[in-house]
Amino acid sequence: MKLEVKTKLDELGLNSDNSIVIGSGILRALNLRESKDIDVVVTEEKYRELSNSGRFKKEQNRGREVLTDNLFEIVTSWTVIGKAWKFDDLLIYSVIIDGVRYNTVQFLLDAKRRWIADEEGRQKDIDDVKLMEQYLSGLKG
Repeated sequence: MKLEVKTKLDELGLNSDNSIVIGSGILRALNLRESKDIDVVVTEEKYRELSNSGRFKKEQNRGREVLTDNLFEIVTSWTVIGKAWKFDDLLIYSVIIDGVRYNTVQFLLDAKRRWIADEEGRQKDIDDVKLMEQYLSGLKG
């Protein structure tokens, strides 16, 4: 499944220099669980290029424009943990796996813990927190 993500990103000209797969993509990359779509933060320049390509629908999600199709949700920032994180902000909280840049497990764990504390978490977020805690404790073991 990891290879498919890289192939899909390559088709759009997305790489570790202009995109970060956010959210549960890291869980799929580590074979912890599947995810249905690919959420990506891209640079402003890449966003403009994709926006003008005619391939994506432009939708509003939580007050911001998002490029979508059946697989992708592409944005220029991810609002979690109290701020809007742009590509450059997320770089230090990212890891490259098989040529694809993802947010780190720890970053996602912090985000989902915040959602749960703010009572915005869903059951899948609670399940993911348990999954990530188990994964991270296994690394320390």
